[in-house]
This record gives sequence, structure tokens and C-alpha cells, in this order.
Amino acid sequence: MEHLARRQKVRTLADDLAWLEEHCRRNPELGEHAAHLRLAAALTRNVIGPAVDGQGSKPLFVAVVGGAGAGKSTVVNFLCGAVVADANPQAGFTRHPKAFLHPSLGATWPSHLGFLGPLQRLSDDKPASLDEDVYQVKKIPTAAADDPFAEFAVWDCPDMTTWASAHYVSRVMEVVALADVVVYVASDERYNDEVPTQFLHLVIKAGKPVVCVLTKMRPTDADALTAHFRQEVLDKLPASIGDIPAIPVVSIPQLPPDVRTDPAGKGAPYRAALLNQVLALAPTADDGRRRTLANAVKYLQAAGSGLLNVARRDLTELDAWRGVVTAGRTEFENRYRSEYLSGEAFRRFDQTREQVLHMLDLPGAGKFVSAVFNLVRWPYDALRKVLVKAVSRPAPPNLSETDVCRAAMTAWLDRLQAESLRRAGQHPLWKQAVHGFDAGLKTQAGDLFDQRLMTLSKKETDELDRLARAVPEKLAGNLLLLNVLRGGVIAADLTAIGLVCWAAWAMQSWWGLLLILPAVAITRHAVEFLVSNVVDRGRNKLKREREAMVGEQLTAPMAAWLGDWPTTGGSSLEKLQQVLRRVPETIRELSGIVTPEKPAETNPAAPPS
Repeated sequence: MEHLARRQKVRTLADDLAWLEEHCRRNPELGEHAAHLRLAAALTRNVIGPAVDGQGSKPLFVAVVGGAGAGKSTVVNFLCGAVVADANPQAGFTRHPKAFLHPSLGATWPSHLGFLGPLQRLSDDKPASLDEDVYQVKKIPTAAADDPFAEFAVWDCPDMTTWASAHYVSRVMEVVALADVVVYVASDERYNDEVPTQFLHLVIKAGKPVVCVLTKMRPTDADALTAHFRQEVLDKLPASIGDIPAIPVVSIPQLPPDVRTDPAGKGAPYRAALLNQVLALAPTADDGRRRTLANAVKYLQAAGSGLLNVARRDLTELDAWRGVVTAGRTEFENRYRSEYLSGEAFRRFDQTREQVLHMLDLPGAGKFVSAVFNLVRWPYDALRKVLVKAVSRPAPPNLSETDVCRAAMTAWLDRLQAESLRRAGQHPLWKQAVHGFDAGLKTQAGDLFDQRLMTLSKKETDELDRLARAVPEKLAGNLLLLNVLRGGVIAADLTAIGLVCWAAWAMQSWWGLLLILPAVAITRHAVEFLVSNVVDRGRNKLKREREAMVGEQLTAPMAAWLGDWPTTGGSSLEKLQQVLRRVPETIRELSGIVTPEKPAETNPAAPPS
């Protein structure tokens, strides 16, 4: 079961990298990443997959690549020591890969599921010009038992003419990813063609050891052409992700037909020079395959760390969309604050105020004392109410919370739709948003909003009741505090009365006793002011909690839903985010499987002195 799970990880990684490649090809500005992703997928299938399966290191693979008409098939024949490849002067004659191997290697051919990706193995012989996603495996009929190349399978690859020939390039890429050594062939006429040279750069970046073969020049021009090739091509190659040897250059000049068709005989000197360079890069099968695997892992790790470059524009546009969503949320909350909270008095707290004032009256027989004081202050209270009513303006009716929220939500969605229409030509994300609004995104968002608003209203009602009851419940639960406050109120009234009586006695004017009425009213007014401050603190706390609750329960979930909307419903952005999360994780897991960390070596104990 564990082995099947590992195989599935290989398949998943290869599929994800292939999807990223197609994603790049749909965006012209990302085209430069497509080749790297295709090679990464091919390395996963053809190097990591067999390693996970535990397949052996034989055969080693040599891929012969180059531009059209470079002479690749001739080089294949020299590597194999026999005329096995269909050499043809027609450019682009080889259109699908062919592998040639020593008869002793037949039983060790890779059997990993997904080997060579889309290429299917042909069971019968077909000409090299067959233009299909296939490959062939042929035995070298005249191979000697002691041939120095007996452990190698040599691949004759299709020509690399243009990157536009995607079906050719994909076939070459599969074989190059598989290769333990790459033989790059260039002719004297086309040794620096753009596409083959770019492909050579990609091969070097992948950490593949390379032997360059220059062909078709006059023997007297070989040294000059080699020097010029090094200067114009090799010296400009990029850095490799792994340690690879310096690139040797072998010259095979224009040969007469009898030498070209007898690589193991008359052409033996040229073959020996070529084999020596290839064998030096892979002295043993285990060494060659170990390096191939290590460099494949490094290339995949580099690809995993560079995935953000592939998705940079998409993520930038997604961030822009979420920025518009966030701006709409801010506008919603500002409207809620200014159009509802600033004008909402929460009259339930007025009832709380009256309830607290009533609790401050003396209980039992003391009710008569409180009633007397209330009767004394009645003229002042009546006059104050008349004056307040005369000079105050009626408060404008405040909009309901539901109306304010729905209007703000409508404005939020309208803003998103307008911005989507304005940017529809910039990126598919905005065009997707336009189609979404046409298909009922507003209705869908509105339904979700109404559900959350209903839930929020219930919570808000409970919160209002809780805060409005807080002060009366606290007083009711603390009789000592309540009685102290009651005593304080009566003491204030008695003090005011005592001061008025003392003043009247001091002035010898009994008319001054009439000041008892306003004095008692003023003390009551002071008590009401203090109670109102306490109750208003609860009112303000409710406003703050209401605003926070709207943010947490309403606008934040709506912003999250709207912000993630482009990445849901099977969209390309949803797939992109899944792949960006999954690929680096899978690369790390597979890297740990095929190249497990070595346990730290412990130093042997020092011998006793």
C-alpha cells in the first residue's frame, strides 16, 4: 500500500507540473516557464518514478539531440558502432525517438508506470519519419559482447527546429529528462541556431552532463570551429543546478560514405574519441544514475521554489480583486457607523435608567419618604420638561439596521461589478467576475448575506438585553451597595434641605425656605446625571460591541467569501492555488524518499590513555 501511495505521488506531481505548463502556455508572458515545467514533469516521470519503484541503474541512457540536419543519426551510429539509425539528408526526417541498445540489456528495460509520459512503445518496426507520440526500441544486431557501450541505450531524438513544434519538443523533452548523458550535435553551418541553443541551456540548467559533437566541417577547419563554438555557445551557458563536468567537444568532420557507414571499422578513430568522452562522464552505471537522480531532485526543488514566478500575475490580479473587496468592506462598515450607530439611541437603555432610578427609592415604609421628596421636586421637574420640549428639536427618524446593512451590501456588490467591467480586458479573472455577475453572483451573495444578517440580528438582540440588564442586575445582586446608594441619595436630599434651612435662619427670612423645592430638585438632577453616565457607558459599550459583531459576523465572512470566489467553482485560479500548495510538498516528500538523509556519523570513542 505504501508503494502504491508513492507511485500516486509521482503521478500527481507530474500531472500538476503538466497543468502548470499548460497554464503558462495560455499566458504569453509566462511562456519562458513552460519548458522548465515540461522538463520537471518529465524528470518526475522518468527519473523519480523509476527510483521510487527501486529499478536498477542499467541501462544508462544517452540522448542524442540537435537541430535539423545536424547529423544526429550519424552520431547515433557511431555511438552504437553500427548503422542502426535512418540517416537522411532531409531536415526533420527523424520525428519520434528511437532507442538502440545492446542485446544483453533487453530484460532490464524500465517498466515504471508513466515511463516516457505520452509516448507509447511501438511493437513493430516503423520508419523514423512517423510523426506520432511513440517511441521504438531496437537491438543493435552486430554488437560485440565486449562492446564498451554495452551498458548504454542510445536515443536518436527528433529534430529541434522551432519551439512551435510542440509535439516534437515534448518527445525530445521526455528522452532528455530520462538521459544520464546528453550528446548535443551541431553542424558547421548551424552550430548556433536559436532553438537548439536554448534547448542546450535548458539541459545544462537541469544538471545533465553534455558532450558536444561538431559535424560536417572540413578536417582543416575543425580546430577553428571548435574554438569559435566554445566562445559563442559554451562560454555563454548558464550555471547548472548540480555539479557537472566541463563540456567536452568532439569533432566529426565531413566523412566519405565508406567511413560514415562503417563506424566500428574505418570510422573507429572517431567513434573511440566520442565514446571516451561519454564514458568519462559515466564511468559506472551506478555513478551515472546516482548523479542523474541527485540532479533531478535539485532541479525539482528549484522548480518548487520558483513556482510563484509562474503564478505571479494571477496572484497579483487575485490580490487586486481582494483589494477591491476589502475597500468595499471598509465602505460598508463606515456607512454602518455613520448611518446607523451614530444616530441610534438604543431606547432600551432609557428603560434601564428609569429602572435604576426607581431602585434608588427607599423600600418599605421608606417609600413614603421618597414620595414626599418626589412631590417636593414635582414643580421643578414639570417646568424643566416644558422648557426642554420648547427648545429641543425632534430627533430625525433613524434608519433601521437591516435597511442600512442591505443598502451597504448592494453598494458593495455594485462596486465590485463596476470594477470587474472596467478591468475585464486586463485578465481572465475580471472577465470571470463579469460572467459571474451575469450568472447571478449578486443573488447568491445576497442570499448568503440575508442568512448572516438574520443570525446576527438574533445575537444582537440577546446582547442588547444582556448589557441593558447589567446595571440593575448588579444592584439587585449587591444589596449592600444598593442600600449605600439609597442612603447616599437621601443624605444628599437631607443635606440640601439642611443647608436651605440654615441659610433661611441666618438671613431671618422664612421665605427662604421656598428654596427647598429647587434644592431637592437639583440633588435629584445630579443623581439622574450620574445614573445616566453609568447607563450611557453600557450604551456606548453596546455600540462598540455591535460594530465589532458586524465586522466579525457579517462583513468579514462576506469579504472572505467574495475574496475567495474567483478561486472556487472549478476555476483555473482554484486549481492554481491547489497546485501551488501541493507541488512543493510533494517534491519534498519524494525527495526524502529517493534521497533519504544519511544518519549523522558518530566519531569513534577515543582509546583509553
